[in-house]
Amino acid sequence: MKLCRGLGCIGLAWVASASAATWQGTVFNDANGNGRRDAGEAGVADVAVSNGVAVVRTDAAGRYTLEGEGDGFLFVVKPRNWTVPLDAQNLPRFYRKIGDLADPGRVVDPALPSFDFPLVAGNEPDRFRTIVFADTQVGSEKEVGYFQRTIIDGLVSEVAPTRRGGREVANPGRVVDPALPLGNIALGITLGDVVNDKPELYDALNAAIARIGVPWYPLIGNHDLDLGALQDRGSAATFEAKYGPSTHAFQYGPVLFVALNNIRYQGGLRYLGGLTDGQFGFIQQLLAGTPRETLVVVMMHIPWFYNDPANNETFRLADRARLFGLLEGRPNLLLLSGHSHYQRHVFYGAAEGWKGAQPLHEYNVAAVSGGFWGGPPDANGIPIATQWDGTPHGYAIVSFDGTKVPVMDYRAARLAPDDQIGLWGPAVVALKQSFVSFYANVYNGHEGWKIEGRVDDRAFNPMRKVVDWDPAYAAQYLAQDAGPNPAPTPRLPDPLVNYHLWRAYLPADLAAGSHTIEVRATDPAGKIYSAKRTVQIR
Repeated sequence: MKLCRGLGCIGLAWVASASAATWQGTVFNDANGNGRRDAGEAGVADVAVSNGVAVVRTDAAGRYTLEGEGDGFLFVVKPRNWTVPLDAQNLPRFYRKIGDLADPGRVVDPALPSFDFPLVAGNEPDRFRTIVFADTQVGSEKEVGYFQRTIIDGLVSEVAPTRRGGREVANPGRVVDPALPLGNIALGITLGDVVNDKPELYDALNAAIARIGVPWYPLIGNHDLDLGALQDRGSAATFEAKYGPSTHAFQYGPVLFVALNNIRYQGGLRYLGGLTDGQFGFIQQLLAGTPRETLVVVMMHIPWFYNDPANNETFRLADRARLFGLLEGRPNLLLLSGHSHYQRHVFYGAAEGWKGAQPLHEYNVAAVSGGFWGGPPDANGIPIATQWDGTPHGYAIVSFDGTKVPVMDYRAARLAPDDQIGLWGPAVVALKQSFVSFYANVYNGHEGWKIEGRVDDRAFNPMRKVVDWDPAYAAQYLAQDAGPNPAPTPRLPDPLVNYHLWRAYLPADLAAGSHTIEVRATDPAGKIYSAKRTVQIR
C-alpha cells in the first residue's frame, strides 16, 4: 500500500482499528527460525500479548484470547531469553496488523483468524548496553550523509569488532567504562523525531542504523506525525506502517522497556504531551504482571518536565500525575525522553507530585541532530550542529547491570569518549582583576556530579552550579553575524539556558604571565573527567 501523509490516505490505514473484537492465536517456539509454526514447535507459556489497551498472557500451550477495542495492532511483549524476528534493517517484527489473516488452519475458534507470534530461544545476560539516539531528525539525503559520517561510521568501527555473526563476543569488562570500546551492545533505541517531516527518508536512515548490527526500536516523535490527520488517533499511521505500534513493550535481560507514544496531535502543527486512557490501561495491566523489583525503563519523545524556566505548557500535567501514580510503588525506574535538543537530568520529588521512596530520574537525551544539523561547517564540511545549551550533538550509552541504577554515559559525536567538559574562560585578563568567571559545561552533568576547579597547581575547590547561557556557545552563536555575508549552512539555534553549567572565579592575585585553568568532574559512578585551558594575565 502506498504510504502518504495527506488526508486521503490516513483514514484507509485505520478502517479496521477502532471496533471491539476478539483475537486469538499462539506464541510458539520457532525452533528452526523460519517464522512459521511447524510440527513439533511448542507454544510458549506466560507471554504477554496486547492490542495496545488490554494485556493477556498465554496459557500452558502458548495460546491466548484477547477481547476489546484495539489500536490497529496485536503485539507480543518479548520476554527475557527470547528473540523476535528482525527484518533486513534489524527492525523487530513483534506485531501483526489487525486485518491480516494468517495460518487460517490453526485456530482455536474456526470462526476467528489466528494471530500467531514466533519466538526464538536465546540467552540474555544481566549486564548489557543500549545505544540511545534522540531526534536523528534528518530532513534531506544530505543530512542522512551527515548522520552516517558523524555518528554511524564511528559506532560501526567501535561496535563491529566486538560482534561475530550478530552475536556478542563475551567481554563483561567493557560494560561500564565509556572510554573502552563498546562491547555488550544488545539493542538500540531512537526516542522519536526519526525524520524531520520526511517519511520518505525512513528507509535510508534505517539502512544506516542497520550497519551497527543490533535490533533497533524507533519511537514516534512530533516530526513523525501525519500532519493534516483528521484526529489524534490517525496521526501515527505512516510511522506505524513502517515500524509497528507506537505504544508497546519488550523485555531484554532483567529490564522491561516500555515505549509510549506521548504526542497528542491537536491538528495542524499543534501537539501536546500526554497519554490516552487506552495507554494507561496498557501500562496498568502490563505492570500488574511484572514483578515489583523489575527495572522498568519508560521511553517517550516529549519529556515530563517543562522545557524552559517560564514553565510554558508542553504536556498535560494531569497525565504526568496519573503516570506517576502507576509507577510510584516500584523501586527501580528510569525515564528516557528526547525532543528538547539539549541535555538534562531531572529528579522528580514531592514538589512534582512524585510519591515514590526515591526520586524518579528522567534522562532527557541530547539530540543526534543537535542544533538541527545547522551551524558553521567543520573541516569536513559538516555543520557543527551544536545544541542551544552548548552541548555537542551526540548520543547516549546506557549500561545495565541487573536492577542496579543504570550508568548513563554521553558520547559527543566528534569528540573523544572522555571529552565531557566544555571549558570557557577569558583569553586575557588584566592584572589584579576581580570577579572574572570561568565556566564548565559538563555535558552529562547533574546534581549528583562533583565539579571542581583550580588554577595552576592550587587546590581544587567546588564550582557553583548555575542556570545560564553557556558563554562558549553564545560566542559561537554571535559569531554567525560577525561577517558581511550570511552563513553558508542553516544557522545555529538561539541560545537557551544550560542546566549542567558550573562557574568559578579566577583568583585576583595571579601574577602576570600564563596560567592554566583546570576543571575536574566526577560522575556518580566515580569516573573522573578533566579539561584545561590557558589564560594570560597582563
